[in-house]
Amino acid sequence: MGITAEYQSAFTSSFQEFFGNAKDEGWELYHLSSEPENDFPTWLTFTIRNPLGGRALVFRYHSLENKFYAHLKVQVIPGEENWSLDQLFHKKGYTDLDADDILSSGGEWLFFSLARHYFGIIISFCPRILEPDYLLD
Repeated sequence: MGITAEYQSAFTSSFQEFFGNAKDEGWELYHLSSEPENDFPTWLTFTIRNPLGGRALVFRYHSLENKFYAHLKVQVIPGEENWSLDQLFHKKGYTDLDADDILSSGGEWLFFSLARHYFGIIISFCPRILEPDYLLD
């Protein structure tokens, strides 16, 4: 299984494990990746979008830099705000771990480890994060 398929499989199956069917929630799931360079894409994303709430969770992995970013994107007029999930979760006391910690200890199941980390926090502490009335302060 290639890195793109592994990433998509990890986030899709972990999402379904924690949240069930996206359509039941009214959410949309997207996978994007860059064109492969030396057999590897430079970046991969997995996005969960609530079209009615104007919010999306975006998980992005940069393979060349071995960096992972998790953001909550909130539609505002004009444009959008990007909230780092690592900073938000740390500020609210949900976890002391961040993407760098998971990257250094994820091992063979790196993408599953990342997905389960973020989805576990969301389902435990802020399951309505994609709803417009969820407070970010």
